[in-house]
Amino acid sequence: MKKVIIILFLIISLLNIRCGNICFSQERLFDDEINLQGTYGDCLKEVNIEYEVKNYLEEEPVYINLKECIEIALLYNFYLKSADYDYIKSKWEYKNSLTNFLPDIGSSGYSIFYSGQVLVGAALVDKFHELALSVNIHASHQLTKGGEQIFEALSKKNLKFALKHNYNYTRNEVLLNTTKYYYDLLRAKLDIEIYQKNYKERCAQLALTENLMKAGLGTKFDVIRSKTELAQARQSLLDAMQEFRLAQARLSNIMGVEITTCLMPVEMEAKKYTLVDENIDIEKLYDIACVCREDIKSIRSRIRALREQKKMIYTQFVPKPRVLAQQQWQGTAAAGLGPATIVGGYIDFNLGKNSGFGTITEAKAKQAEIDKELVDLEQSLRDIKENILKAYYESKISKDRIEISKEQMEYAAQSVTLAELRLDAGEGILIDVIQAQTFKTRTRIELVNSIIRYNIAQVQMLFDSGAINKDDILKQYAP
Repeated sequence: MKKVIIILFLIISLLNIRCGNICFSQERLFDDEINLQGTYGDCLKEVNIEYEVKNYLEEEPVYINLKECIEIALLYNFYLKSADYDYIKSKWEYKNSLTNFLPDIGSSGYSIFYSGQVLVGAALVDKFHELALSVNIHASHQLTKGGEQIFEALSKKNLKFALKHNYNYTRNEVLLNTTKYYYDLLRAKLDIEIYQKNYKERCAQLALTENLMKAGLGTKFDVIRSKTELAQARQSLLDAMQEFRLAQARLSNIMGVEITTCLMPVEMEAKKYTLVDENIDIEKLYDIACVCREDIKSIRSRIRALREQKKMIYTQFVPKPRVLAQQQWQGTAAAGLGPATIVGGYIDFNLGKNSGFGTITEAKAKQAEIDKELVDLEQSLRDIKENILKAYYESKISKDRIEISKEQMEYAAQSVTLAELRLDAGEGILIDVIQAQTFKTRTRIELVNSIIRYNIAQVQMLFDSGAINKDDILKQYAP
């Protein structure tokens, strides 16, 4: 009974003892030494994570939410800009191929002054002085070069579609990665809060064990163990701070803003957002992907373009007619100009390239290229199905983990309270408190991670099925 009274007296006394500056200073993440200068209650007060991160990183935070990040990324992402220029280039190349159906029109002329002897056939003209003049307007048409220009235009058209699908796919990737990196940044922010709270608890624990040892009720081992746990808490907090800064850089990069921008999510907690109907199974998602995925559409467009290019090769066996029309005026300066009209038709025919063998081998090479694209298409579909399965079960398991983690949070809080009460009553030992606090920290981290993993898996399923868009991502979002 006497021992319990002494312990209660010490606990009451600790409430008035000044403990070290164990919270964040304005210049540093934490102090190197623990000095008894603040109240014991200050060690366990709520953490202002945004204020503390600002002071440690020495950067002014820029508060953002997911909606703003997506809108900025769609405007300034450099990968999206690059894909857009590729598409613009393909549009002009297609239009250029259509100009082959137009005739070539031009004009020419010359003026030549003859003086002296001029040989005309077998006759020699002496003392000849004359200015010869010639002007003509001509037009020619290749009549599609035996169909080659038709297949070339169709090939360019399909390549244009392929690059349009590439642009849309890049846009979908920007939506996915912006959302993922935002949630990663939010997770890093909440992890800092958890680890900072853990650090403060370790500081309070060290202050308690040191005072118990001074009062003769604790041991040197308890103090050393508390210092070890405090050092580990510092290390975890520093790792969390580093991950937070790297997550800021990743999000800034995908948004197309300055990499060093200190982005700060506005949320103070992680919320679960269900974006995909839970009644949709893997096969249904895969069927949607086969129709809607932009990268699959791009591959199919490239295959169609290659098939048109193969047909274009075989036109080397086709006769190639062409026509020419020319209106000409010729004469001399003395006699004047006289009209002349020329209309011609030509036809060229070769037995393919290099006696036909060059054409056949070129076509075989093009067919191999088509076959490769078909194999790539099949593999892409298999990869998509695998990714859908992965995201589907990641979402399902994370959802179950959230419920389990919530239960563990309640048990962990109760465990810490009981462990502290048992220690205060002299029935428990310090290691019980340490283990209970460690479990509570780990459980809080697991809960945050499970919610973030669930949200990312939901967005990943939208992307993998080809159904991702800005409105669906934000339909439940409420920061």
